[in-house]
Amino acid sequence: MTIAVLTAVEAERHMPRLVEILTASVGDGALVGFVLPFSADQARAYWHGTIRSVSLGERLLVCALIEGQVVGTVQLYLSPEPNAPHRAEVYKLLVHRDFQRRGLGAALMDRVELEAGHRNRSLLILDTVQAGAGERLYRRRGWQEIGIVPNHFVDPFGNAKASVYFMKHLVAPAAS
Repeated sequence: MTIAVLTAVEAERHMPRLVEILTASVGDGALVGFVLPFSADQARAYWHGTIRSVSLGERLLVCALIEGQVVGTVQLYLSPEPNAPHRAEVYKLLVHRDFQRRGLGAALMDRVELEAGHRNRSLLILDTVQAGAGERLYRRRGWQEIGIVPNHFVDPFGNAKASVYFMKHLVAPAAS
């Protein structure tokens, strides 16, 4: 397995697999901003917007690859606000259903934290569905809960769900 930060050009080459992962994740109930029915065209439009953001330097697209195929992904949105150059947000940790429970989520989070540190981002924020696999992963990885928002969003099937907000302070990476 390789964990890599993809450029916009590299991400475009992986578009079919990114679409597949997002579409399957939503179909499996992942709370990543979409509801059913959810089509490959909607997923493709989402990824085009994300890749545009990557090309503008607004976010990083970190991917897990096995035998050259993307099997997982997470994003790091770099806060552009002048009063928040130290902050970033983690978005949409997704692992293909065939590769779950193999440590890919943890490996992606390790890399996103490393990349944030290299960009002088010392505070990371994310939200996830309450009582889900993501919440368990973030707690195990030392993220601190900062609050719960009841009925924050609906899952892909239209059911109201609470979100849990987490933060993590990073230690600056050692100078090379």
